[in-house]
Amino acid sequence: MRFPIIIALSVLLALAGCDKSNDAGKDHDTAPSGKTPTTPDATRPDTAKPTPAPDELQSHPQTLEKKPAGCDGKECPTVSIEWVVFDGQDALNKAIRQQLIRQLANDGDSGKPAPTTLEATAKDFLDTATGLPDGAAGDWQLTGKAERLARHGDLLTVAVSSYEFTGGAHGIPATHWLNWDLAQHTKVPLSGVIVPGKEAAFWDQARRAHGEWLKDEAEADDDFRQAWPFQKSADFRLGDDGLVLLYGVYTLGPYVMGEPQLTVPWSDLNDIVKDQYRPQ
Repeated sequence: MRFPIIIALSVLLALAGCDKSNDAGKDHDTAPSGKTPTTPDATRPDTAKPTPAPDELQSHPQTLEKKPAGCDGKECPTVSIEWVVFDGQDALNKAIRQQLIRQLANDGDSGKPAPTTLEATAKDFLDTATGLPDGAAGDWQLTGKAERLARHGDLLTVAVSSYEFTGGAHGIPATHWLNWDLAQHTKVPLSGVIVPGKEAAFWDQARRAHGEWLKDEAEADDDFRQAWPFQKSADFRLGDDGLVLLYGVYTLGPYVMGEPQLTVPWSDLNDIVKDQYRPQ
């Protein structure tokens, strides 16, 4: 009677062994229901690296340094230009170069055809300098710079500055703010951010800001106010405190005051600046 019991136990053990054998042979890397197998974290391809946000602007600087051929000493006229280049923004980059050329070439005031490249602009300046008697233009300088200044939503502001020294007590600086709509790929003038029909109201508020500036910055008396009256400016940017206007030297004050800025507070611009340009 022991043999049937032994045989039955043997059969049960054999069946259990088959089950374990079948489990061991299964492909545990195969996901159920035809899903893609899951790769362990240690061997998963590195897809978790941070990627730039869709609206993040990538850029890199470019420079141009020039002086006359054969001039190796300190007394050499020089040209130094540095500008930012935005990846994938061809129209914006072209607008930046054009603004730099206009400023560095004095807006074509030389009487010669305006240059069309930064290299030609540098050459024109150095040709003029080397055409003077020996040493007369040894300290001449022409510098330019274009850099990212601010961004509010799709509106990017690039500051384009220049400085030219050709002798005298001091050189002439100039700065202009280029505002660019990244969505529309076009330049935005001041009139583009003001509600149509509200231009007069805007300049009324700008005059008020000028009055505050006179109190804080200029220590202005009646003579100063008559000599340096309020003027309009086409240069602007959007700031945290309001819309900022930029002025060149000799516009709102003497050279020593540099390039003044007036801030028109947002609280004074209700229904004057378009909603899309106002702080949210």
